[in-house]
Amino acid sequence: MPSIRIVIMCAGALTRVGLQQILARAAPRMEVVGVCSTFAEAEACLRQQHARVLIADDSQPSVNLAKELRRLMHAQPGLVCIVILQRPVASALERLLRIGVRALLHREDDLEDSLSQAVLMAAAGSTSISPRFTPYLERAASLPASLSQRDLDVLQLLTEGMEPKEIAVALGVKYNVVNRALKRMQRTYDAQNLPQLVVLALEVLSKRDRRD
Repeated sequence: MPSIRIVIMCAGALTRVGLQQILARAAPRMEVVGVCSTFAEAEACLRQQHARVLIADDSQPSVNLAKELRRLMHAQPGLVCIVILQRPVASALERLLRIGVRALLHREDDLEDSLSQAVLMAAAGSTSISPRFTPYLERAASLPASLSQRDLDVLQLLTEGMEPKEIAVALGVKYNVVNRALKRMQRTYDAQNLPQLVVLALEVLSKRDRRD
């Protein structure tokens, strides 16, 4: 059986080494032909090495992950993309699946076990999703009528310490969309400023999680 040629793209050097070691132990044999820290490097490596699979993560907050992956898949038909996420939100997960990402893994998954299986399934044309993401994709959040799922995603990323511009990139929307959402939620929760909104958002998310 021919080996599956893989390119790894993530900003963290330790993560790159760890993923490479996991795949080196996999059977059937998987060949990592490139380890990159940027999408530009990954694009060149994919083209030069004729790799079939790209494994990427969300470690670059200034990069629109879905946009870059869609561009690569358009430029290289047949490219199989696997994404490892640290900050999952429902709208981002749905967008990644919509553009054709074949596997969504969580950084806290047992990647020693799940990564090689995800590569095999993705290369065979199947889609795999970490069980950690099921609540995000299946839950119908009970929100005030004035709030949407995107608003909830903005709240979640805000409580994780992301700035509005970073949130916009993570969700693949324009900054003014996030800014309008924040102003709308400040009115909804009667928050005087963003720090106060963060405190209120933590209460909202905590109540939602207990309810689910």
